[in-house]
Amino acid sequence: MSAAQQRLPTMLLGAFAGWSLLVLVAVQTGLGARYSLHPDDASLVPELPRLDLSRAQTPLGALSDYAQVGERPLFNPDRRPIPPPAAGPVEGAPPAPPPFDVVLTSVILSGDTRIAIVLDKKSNKSQSVKLGDALAGEQSAWKLVELAPRKAVFESPAGRSEAELRVFDGSGGEAPTPVASSAVEGAPAQNPAATATNTDPAAAANAAQPQTPEARAELIRRRIEERRRQMREEAERANKQNGGQ
Repeated sequence: MSAAQQRLPTMLLGAFAGWSLLVLVAVQTGLGARYSLHPDDASLVPELPRLDLSRAQTPLGALSDYAQVGERPLFNPDRRPIPPPAAGPVEGAPPAPPPFDVVLTSVILSGDTRIAIVLDKKSNKSQSVKLGDALAGEQSAWKLVELAPRKAVFESPAGRSEAELRVFDGSGGEAPTPVASSAVEGAPAQNPAATATNTDPAAAANAAQPQTPEARAELIRRRIEERRRQMREEAERANKQNGGQ
């Protein structure tokens, strides 16, 4: 290879390096820096066409003109509409739970013990239910999920129901047990002979009913104590039953 052929690549590389240097200098001095978009000119935008819809008419007729479309479906073999399904229980679906029909009569909250005592309105039977357990009998679909001092929440597939604690309002219930006046504090004892010989119904009714506010308060206090004793006995029986299970 001759010397001229050996110098040719060097000359080409030198020319390319010189050209790159010139471009770099031109860019640094502001080549292309004055380039910008044309300013906006609203007069150059063509006007949008205006459409007058006041005289527009639809080719569709009234809805009654197309009644045959629903009365004779095109894709049904007999060209008759499919009747709606008859309303009824779905096969295989669980039966609907009975309506919630109990009254909360007592709540026991002691340590880890959470028990609600409810009264079934239909059977008029009282039962105790622990938190997380279900009611017995026809109300077995309802389970006790929440318990507060004055409220119990039961849940079933039909939803949730709350039972407020029943408060004695002074009406209803059984008649109070007749109390002799000697049982009232501060009252003198009656004569047993006079009591045994007194056969007047009006007098016996008046003697059975307390005549003073103090006597009525004493009677209410005794009824409350009796009810508390019954609640404790029901709670103990419920704990024994749950412990035996």
